[in-house]
This record gives sequence, structure tokens and C-alpha cells, in this order.
Amino acid sequence: MKYLSLIYLLFSFSVFADFDDYPNISSYLKGSDINKDKVFVLLNNKRLLSRDYHPTSFIRVRDEYPKYSKTLVKKGIEGYAEIGFTVNADGSTSNHVILNSEPGNYFDKDALIEAKELRYRKDTNSNYINTKGSNHKYRFTFNLPSESRKVPRGVFNCMELIYQDKYTKAKNCSKDRVSIHRGYTVPYAMALYFTNQKEEAINILNNLIRNPDEESFYVKALTASTLTNFLFAQKSYQEIIDLEPYLVDIRKVGYEESLINAFYFLGVSNFYADNTLDSLYYLKLTQQDSNCMVSAINSNDDIKATKAQSLFRLVPDRYCYGDLYRRTEETLKAIDAVI
Repeated sequence: MKYLSLIYLLFSFSVFADFDDYPNISSYLKGSDINKDKVFVLLNNKRLLSRDYHPTSFIRVRDEYPKYSKTLVKKGIEGYAEIGFTVNADGSTSNHVILNSEPGNYFDKDALIEAKELRYRKDTNSNYINTKGSNHKYRFTFNLPSESRKVPRGVFNCMELIYQDKYTKAKNCSKDRVSIHRGYTVPYAMALYFTNQKEEAINILNNLIRNPDEESFYVKALTASTLTNFLFAQKSYQEIIDLEPYLVDIRKVGYEESLINAFYFLGVSNFYADNTLDSLYYLKLTQQDSNCMVSAINSNDDIKATKAQSLFRLVPDRYCYGDLYRRTEETLKAIDAVI
């Protein structure tokens, strides 16, 4: 019954909505453990996977920009470093520690230096449910210029053959180039999948996204998008759930657009596995990223954009994906009907 209800409502049209419009989901969250981070974030209606930890009763008042080594830029290495710290009464920060960073520790030193200069003020208008005290965290991201992060042009030439249904040509185009650049693995796996070598294709992509030596988040994003699409088509829901840590790492660096469908598939897969909270979290992340993409001109999602929006309201100067947004919204409506 759960599956039928979800499929039936999946692609219907609806108006813009919040969890308040889903009474069963709202009741479920309000009855859940507020000390769980995902419950905490969803109930406080803030941006998911924000650079600043949310929800919080603090507002950042100073941006800091760590040094991005030219050597790392030339090597095409992107990543992030999450810093934990205490926000003091005067808005200064102390007790800084590295909580997590990818890939390796490339960015730890410079991120830690700049984190000590972060400043906050108390949000007197905050109505957040705050059980976290003054503990806080911030994620510094290191993103290459768009022209630097691209894989070789040949990768897209091979992909174009896929879109033209020329699978054998796509396979020949990419197979011998995988050893040159791992980006060619994606069109090669696509060619295998569409010539009924689906298991091999999925295994190749699984190995690539889990490869600790692959330091290109751009390649990982392409891989994640393709792999989750194939797995969902195969109804391999648990395998998608197993990809969660890899998807989150990629999303922390950026690539919201590339991962919209991947997180949608993750949300639906969690629902089928009766992981309701995780399902709601990743579907809301999908809705967030498909609804209001931050433009290149206004890329700070923490000070400027947070003042301009709540998670669920359209904002000018953002790239929006209406069809994807409505699909996710209707999926939430279907979940509300059966939860």
C-alpha cells in the first residue's frame, strides 16, 4: 500500500508547501527525539547542510576566506574542512578543533587559522529550539573555478554519444582513455549499462566513488549522479542508502545541481526501507537544492541568502528547477498520506 500510494502521487502538481501543510509528517517530527540532529534541523526550518551549523541562535557577522594553495588548484583538488568551536559571549570563538575534512588534511591548517577570526552575534529574534548551547561548527569549502574543475572535453564527447544512443561508439570512445583520466570511467560505465552489462557498469561506478585515491569531487559528482540513477532503476534501494556518506561528502563541497536526483533517490530509498527520518531529511534537501540554487554572484548561503529566505520560499537571483521541486513536494505529500 505504501508503494502504491507513493507512486500514484509522485508526479502530481501542487502548490508551494511547508511541513505545516503535511499534518502527519509534522506530528511525526514533533514526536521525535529533538536531540537527533536531523530532527533538530527539520523542526527549526533552516538550510540543510549549511556551512554554518543550523539551527543556531547565533548569526555570523564576519566572513573569512582561507588560503587556497595554488599547488592544489593546479592539481585540481577540491575539498572542505569542518571546524568545531565555542561561541563566546562577546561573539568571538575559542576551542577550535578539526571535526572532519576531505580529501585528507590538505585544507586543515589554513581553515583552522581563519576559523579563529570568525565572529558571531546573538540572534535576539531567534525562535529556534536550542539545546546545543554555545557549541558551533563551520565548514570552509575550497572550490575550483569552473574552468579548472572540468574533466577533459573528451569525457563529454563520449557522453554525447550515449545521448545519441550510440552505445558501442561511446564504449570505444571511453574505454582506452580510462587509464588517462578516471573521468572517462563514467561514459564507459554508461555504455556498458545501456548494452545490458548492467552489473558490471554498476560495479565499476561503485568502485570509483569509493576509491580513496580519487580526489576529484567533480568526477565523484558525475559518478554519484549516474550510479544512483542506475541503482534506482534496478530498485537497488539499500545500495543507494549505503552511498549516503559519499553523497554527503560531495554535497559538502558543492555540486548541488549534480546531486539533486541522487538525494531524491536516497530519500525515497530510505522511505522504502522504513527510515522515515532520513527520508524526510534528504527529500527536504532535494527540495531545497532544486528550489533555490545560489547564483555565482551570491554564493554565500549563510549571511546574505539566509537573511533573504527561509528554506521553503522562492528567492530572486536563484536557479530554480520547478519540475524537480514539484516532484519532491508530491513525494512528501504521498509520504504524509501513508506515514
